[in-house]
Amino acid sequence: MGNIWRNLLRRKTRTVLSVLGVAVSVAGIMALISVAQGLLGSFDAYMESSGATLLVFSRSAADLAFSSVAPEEVEGIEKLEGVASVSRSNFHMAMAPRIGGKRPAIPVIFCFGRFPEDEIMAKYRRLLVHGRLFEKPDEILAGRFVAATLGLKVGSKMPLFGRTFRVVGIYDSDIAWENGGVIVDAGVLAGQLGRKDSYSMLFVFTARKDRDGVRARIEKRFPDLVAVRPSEFTNRFAAQFRQIDDFVYLITLLALVVGILGVLNTMMMSVAERTREIGMLRALGWQRWRIMRLILAEGLLLSGLGGLVGLALGVFGTKGLIALFADAYLVARFSPTTFLWGGAVALGVGLGAATYPALHAANLRPVEALRYE
Repeated sequence: MGNIWRNLLRRKTRTVLSVLGVAVSVAGIMALISVAQGLLGSFDAYMESSGATLLVFSRSAADLAFSSVAPEEVEGIEKLEGVASVSRSNFHMAMAPRIGGKRPAIPVIFCFGRFPEDEIMAKYRRLLVHGRLFEKPDEILAGRFVAATLGLKVGSKMPLFGRTFRVVGIYDSDIAWENGGVIVDAGVLAGQLGRKDSYSMLFVFTARKDRDGVRARIEKRFPDLVAVRPSEFTNRFAAQFRQIDDFVYLITLLALVVGILGVLNTMMMSVAERTREIGMLRALGWQRWRIMRLILAEGLLLSGLGGLVGLALGVFGTKGLIALFADAYLVARFSPTTFLWGGAVALGVGLGAATYPALHAANLRPVEALRYE
């Protein structure tokens, strides 16, 4: 181990740059994976926070934007045995308005359509930090991030959809991107979306013991609809979310290539500079496998150090960037899988970058190596 450290410290600047190269690759992968996992986890957490036991939407819809639940279907579900109440919902993303002639500091606002009398509004009673729940179509609730960014307070006027709403309450959610939204009357939002005769999704409230029975009754009575538990929401749209995984795999591959090229350059230069030394070791009786083991150990140690730095950089860097630039849109979730991916990238870089230099060093002929200047 002493020889390995000594060899790496011969060129300190080159070693540090190689370690940083691996660290950046690992940190980048960790950032992508943690944000992707945080995003997927936040969808289920958001649905579960509603307090509903079932979510109902169109069976054939590839996206909630294409889901349509008719009023007569809502009435039919409300009458089913075991159903305590049904909350209707619409969703939309709107451009952030200019207030005071200033360009908004946020790109879009999430608009959650709710009816004030529906059970789901009990959630926002718990989340309120200022004001009250909305009661009229021209009243609105603003998330903490929206209110802070646009300078809104209880009583402020907020232009949206070509009309003006009065902010009557401000809420603060544990789900980051929910704070980047507003709660608006579902009827007003339905008119904006051109779907006055339907809703995108229903939140169905039942006793826990009745959930599965109600689920079966809904799907039997209305075969065009599907009922899922809140924790199953992302699984229902797995095909769409799988694109996130594909993107992560692609970036991981690119990070591996970049990291390998950086460490490979360091290892090849290290072997070239030590050609005479390697020839001496071969002349003294070192076997090829021992030379290979030495070079591989150096490459793995180099990438291992980069991996450790990258894991720390990935955690603190990701949290810092989200706090600075995307407080209401992104959330990072660091699971064991995140760290395993980061470690796997570092290991892959080490093996991929050190294998060829190790083979090259092991196959040097002692006589020719000793003549090398």
